[in-house]
Amino acid sequence: MLSTDKGVKLSIYNLIVDESATELNIWNTKRGSIVKLEKHIYDKLAQGCFNGEVAQYIDTLLKEGIVVPQNLNEQQEIIFRARQRQYSTGRDSLGFVVAPTLACNFCCPYCFEHGIDRKGTMSSAVQEEFVECLRNKINDNLQIKNVRITWFGGEPLLAFDKVIVPLQRALIELCSKQERNIHFSIITNGYYLTEEKYDFLFKEGRTKFVQITLDGSEKEYVKRKGTKPEAFYKVVNNILNLSEYLHNNSLGVKLNIRLNADNANYANIKELILNLKKDERFHDNINFSLERLREYDQCQSLTDYCTTDEFENLKYDFEDFIGQSFKFPEPKTVFCGQHCMNVFCIGPNGEVYKCEHDLGIPEHIIGNIKTGLSFNKYFLEFMDQPLPQKCLSCSILPVCMGGCPHRRFSNDGDVECDFTVANLIKSVKRFILKKEV
Repeated sequence: MLSTDKGVKLSIYNLIVDESATELNIWNTKRGSIVKLEKHIYDKLAQGCFNGEVAQYIDTLLKEGIVVPQNLNEQQEIIFRARQRQYSTGRDSLGFVVAPTLACNFCCPYCFEHGIDRKGTMSSAVQEEFVECLRNKINDNLQIKNVRITWFGGEPLLAFDKVIVPLQRALIELCSKQERNIHFSIITNGYYLTEEKYDFLFKEGRTKFVQITLDGSEKEYVKRKGTKPEAFYKVVNNILNLSEYLHNNSLGVKLNIRLNADNANYANIKELILNLKKDERFHDNINFSLERLREYDQCQSLTDYCTTDEFENLKYDFEDFIGQSFKFPEPKTVFCGQHCMNVFCIGPNGEVYKCEHDLGIPEHIIGNIKTGLSFNKYFLEFMDQPLPQKCLSCSILPVCMGGCPHRRFSNDGDVECDFTVANLIKSVKRFILKKEV
């Protein structure tokens, strides 16, 4: 047991989240632990005293990360583990975000794909090259046990018959022969997610996750999707039919409804949810996810963006409104899998990107599924970007890790934070209170 003054020290990632006259709760953002301590014990720890009556707590506090070995540089440890995760190809999973087409039937004003060439659909030849690419990846790394494919776009279901069906079947066949697990996800606007596609996607095709975006009821939807009211009602009908289908067939598929919010449409989002829940086809397999629109999304017609603090307050209200079990942010090694060497994005022509936000931008291509990675300037700079100094000195770095690496890279390292310390403390207080009830 380390119990001398020189043996241990308080972690730099401790936050006091609740305090009374006699005790307090400490949240360690690096370990994700919450520890209740008598106040006079913590005062002694803060003064650098780890002997006497404090010594009996040291082993537990070490385990929970509240104290750490004296010679540990926690900041450098976080940086090292982030780099290790980024560049490791020895993990047992491999992920691809695949855009069978960049064409889309809607025109969302906040879409990051404005201005790109949306023509073309993945050819049979490129599909074969992708299957061969995956075969080579598996043969080169026998540790890979799980393969994850996410259909993206544009609107991927525009290429359902020409790409998704044949390619999904070919990939399943490959992984079955190689004795690897494979499952699929799809990010879609839901317009073409009709009943005739269900059996292939969710039974034969091993699709385990579907995300559909709804930004409000009819008026807001039409405004934000650049479409007509009939499209809104068709998408809502498709969502409810899918919920019913998954329920009746006892399929463990996650159906996530993404709700992009700003100050102008939040009340409308709540109205939408109430209306959906009134339908008899609505089941508890539908999850609602409130996400923040911001200027990064380059929307010219929407101007009432939330600040970080404003959006966090909307999230609190939203969690109470839908009765969502509250979770505070967990520590992570990297912000996003797109910043790692076992996740890549594939365009319709077989071009390789690091992030889906790069799709369709020629300058951001980092290789091709047939010829491999090019290790060009964009790729290397994206992967090797340092964490901003304001992040390195922040007590919530372990739960944020600098935020979206693509957003940060696009803004020369200067990006608005995803969290505020004050509201995270408020979040943990809420978690403690609900746990104690």
